[in-house]
Amino acid sequence: MVIIHGVSGSTKYLLNGLKSVGGGSLGTFEDIHHFYNNYTGILAETEAAVNAQLDERIAGLGDAEVQFDAQIREGIARRTAEIDAEIAELKTKIANATNILTRWGYTVKCWIAVSLRSRSISRPSSGLKSELRGVQNERAMLIRKRPELVNKGCSNIIANHAFIADNLLFYIGAIGEETVIAALSRISDEYHLFNDVNLRFHPPIHWREMNDYIKSSQIDHIVVGPTGLFVVETKNWKFSDIEKKSDKLVYQVRRSSLALWYYLRKNYARNDVPKTRNVVVSVQGCRPGQKLDSHIDITTPNRLCEYITKRTNTLPADAVDRLVAVIGRIA
Repeated sequence: MVIIHGVSGSTKYLLNGLKSVGGGSLGTFEDIHHFYNNYTGILAETEAAVNAQLDERIAGLGDAEVQFDAQIREGIARRTAEIDAEIAELKTKIANATNILTRWGYTVKCWIAVSLRSRSISRPSSGLKSELRGVQNERAMLIRKRPELVNKGCSNIIANHAFIADNLLFYIGAIGEETVIAALSRISDEYHLFNDVNLRFHPPIHWREMNDYIKSSQIDHIVVGPTGLFVVETKNWKFSDIEKKSDKLVYQVRRSSLALWYYLRKNYARNDVPKTRNVVVSVQGCRPGQKLDSHIDITTPNRLCEYITKRTNTLPADAVDRLVAVIGRIA
């Protein structure tokens, strides 16, 4: 299997813009593809899961409310019995007292006990009552805000779908690039595949032919192996668009190839820079033997491996290793 370096540029862009779902991130294009194509079902499942969590929480709070209420009632009943027994005992002592001062002392105590009866009964339950109010308030809030909470629980799902829909060209591009990566993965480990190679130049390089200055260049894929160095541009376009936009496509590929040549020239003697072969992979098909120009071939994913491997070997193993090391510093 080919040795793969990096991931698809379009996939990377999508992954960087997506939020975690269900406690985990969407980590591969397969995750993104499954999510986007099953969005309705995933959203419904998430809504059901959030509602189930709310139901469980509300039911638990209801049970806690019943338990607190029972504890409060039991505590009040017990404390009422205790206070009333104390008051009854004081009244008995008043009735049986033979000394006026003693009777007066019991009378004062009884008056105080009667005056503070309600407070003495309710005070021990004040903590439980506070907890009960907290439970009741939380339960009422969950019921009142259920739609808002469900929407919040699904917010990442909704945001991810909107992000992919807003960046559909990247999604379509990722499909093409991942198709090419899957196709190239079938070739042997004598080959290396670099994905999303970004070159930057300070100062910019001058493209004399077009009188243009190149500050940066992004290359979809670079393949290095015994049969040479390949710059691979992937297009998931309609066949008619390939022909309609051929001039722009030729410009893009030639620009990328020139940028790579300039970068390699820093690491090789001028006449030793490995020759680059340029190929556009049209995911939606092309004519057999079709070319964009004399230096740019067009093929399809299912013919790409043969296009690369069925050539004469031009790079010995040490040359491949050197080229891989040089490109690896930017990939």
